Amino acid sequence: MPNPAPSPDPSASSGHRPSRRGLLAAVFVVLQAAIIPAGAADAQWVERLAFWSWAELKSLDDAIRTHEKQLRSLPEPALINSCIRVGLKTGYTTDEDVRWMEITLKEAAEVDTVVLVPPLAKGANAVVAGYGFPVRFKIEVFDDQDRGQVILDRTAEDFPNPGCFPVLARLEPRPVKRVRFTATEPWSVDGPDILALAEMLVLFGTRNLAIDGAATSSSTRNAPRAWTRSNLTDMITPLGLPTVPQAGGTRGFHSAVASRADEPKSLTLTLPEVTPLDEIRLVPVRRRDVPLWFDYGFPVLYKVETATRDDFSDAVTVHEVTDRFQPSPGMNLVCIPARHTPAKFIRITARQLWYRKSDYVFALAEVQAFNGAENVATRGQFSASDVLTGEDAASWSLAALNDGLTEDGRLIDLPQWFAQLENRRQLEGETAALQARRDALVVRSQSQLVHGSIGSVGTISLLSGLLFWRQHRQRRRDAQRLHEKLARDLHDEIGSNLGSITLICSIAAQPGATLDSIKTDIAEIERVAGETADSMRDMVDLISPRRSDAGKDWLGVLQSLTERLLRGTRLDCALPAAPLTVEPDIETRRELYLFCKEVLHNISKHAHATQVRFHLTPTSEGIRIEIHDNGIGFDASMPVAGHGLGNLRERATTMHAALHLTSAPGQGTRVILAVPRTARWTKPAT
Repeated sequence: MPNPAPSPDPSASSGHRPSRRGLLAAVFVVLQAAIIPAGAADAQWVERLAFWSWAELKSLDDAIRTHEKQLRSLPEPALINSCIRVGLKTGYTTDEDVRWMEITLKEAAEVDTVVLVPPLAKGANAVVAGYGFPVRFKIEVFDDQDRGQVILDRTAEDFPNPGCFPVLARLEPRPVKRVRFTATEPWSVDGPDILALAEMLVLFGTRNLAIDGAATSSSTRNAPRAWTRSNLTDMITPLGLPTVPQAGGTRGFHSAVASRADEPKSLTLTLPEVTPLDEIRLVPVRRRDVPLWFDYGFPVLYKVETATRDDFSDAVTVHEVTDRFQPSPGMNLVCIPARHTPAKFIRITARQLWYRKSDYVFALAEVQAFNGAENVATRGQFSASDVLTGEDAASWSLAALNDGLTEDGRLIDLPQWFAQLENRRQLEGETAALQARRDALVVRSQSQLVHGSIGSVGTISLLSGLLFWRQHRQRRRDAQRLHEKLARDLHDEIGSNLGSITLICSIAAQPGATLDSIKTDIAEIERVAGETADSMRDMVDLISPRRSDAGKDWLGVLQSLTERLLRGTRLDCALPAAPLTVEPDIETRRELYLFCKEVLHNISKHAHATQVRFHLTPTSEGIRIEIHDNGIGFDASMPVAGHGLGNLRERATTMHAALHLTSAPGQGTRVILAVPRTARWTKPAT
């Protein structure tokens, strides 16, 4: 799309020569278009020419490289739900004054750290990292005499959503019986107030005492498998395994391939001497060559026994899975409390093997056995009923079961893992701030370079020759950036909805499902699929540069969106019937669409409105959008929890638009957006 010519000087009239001011303005526009880069590669020209910024740019680049080097050595959260167990979520009731979750330990024990891991879950519009994490909260510990102490108090100011990064509360070691997490201002971004967590850990040294504890809460959204109280202590999180990057990782143990699922296979660890065990950990194999093999070879049904005699005549069963529908652990540790059981031998017996393709296997990456803080398995020897042989056996061995390595890297202790994740979160924030400073410096250098070059005829001659080449590159980069944004929009929308469909299908497949619940799940799948199809059609029509018989123009897309989201509401919708004299560019259309979609979605879900006014009017400066409902409204002078208003302000800022929002309880809400015309807007094609 060619840029329109610069406006003439107002003082110039027909038949008169342009003024000196007009000529200088024209020169400035030419220089700016020639120098200002269209993308990151073009910014190098500014950096070379703006020699006065070299020292500061070099300093920022060195700091960014240092941060990136440190980040490469730190663990990285997986940010994926590799198991259908998500966590614990309170109910959707509105009469719950305070929402809380609590873990009661088996017995009072010394504690030095409490860790909260937020979940990765589907919200109303997308998959959200940090879903359900409260805006304000506190963490308390109680001893066996029920004497309490607040160890982390974030009730006085809003706590930034941590995403899926863990939130740590450290304390001087003291005896603890109960740990309570209370939301004084819960999550309320896209629906009723809730409190949700993927995991709560209660640490002393390297051990998580919560695995043997009991979880309670003020209420629960008891969705089978996905959201239950027991999920709060199962070590299933979106963070993955506690590893740091290290080259030369090993896969672990692999049994011989079986043709039947019930072919018995076992793995035995022999310790140097009888040792009282506090915990046994099984580490699943993560096969990165197949994306969905998060727990490759992990048995469906199995039993873990300890014994002091090699014939297991005094065997003690410390853990057994007999429910074939129990979800596999995914890319997470399986932590088994052993309760000081004396053992010299540990045996893992697989009773139903993992289905691979057309055969069955048993595999583990690592087996750990803890006496206090020591992993005594590193001093033991492994044996198995059978092992893999042939060409595929080269990357598997029994010795790899206690070498401290997985294919992803080296296993580390839980406190070290959480501390390094905490460090990663801080470094990522600092890196983003440094990059923003660098970008601002480049922009400032661009402006200085343009102003400093106005008086140079030689620079004008040189850079005017670059104008057309730069404009061509700029259009290409703009198109690429737009494609990436559209692809991200579709990925977020479709990926989120497909994840919802997968979760609904997994719940519908549970053994307790009834015909009525299956019909409800199918109806929900139909609704989500319909929303996905509508979003895809909207995006295709949105980027159409002109009207055609095959599709709607972008105004028609807005009208269809309005009628679809406000179905059943009395609607006063007024949009221009004819094409505008000057059309917004595709990127502005996209931002307008997403802005209106968010406002209309909030009205349909939360406002309880019976009448809505949606007017889009062209003005001499650009476009004015007014959306007014007669719903319940809210107190606009009070801070609002969640990200809805923040998203609207960010989109308005992106479009350089003025946003005015007025609302009051019982008086509805009015949103007015004034979008200014830019040089990128064009006359519609005829």
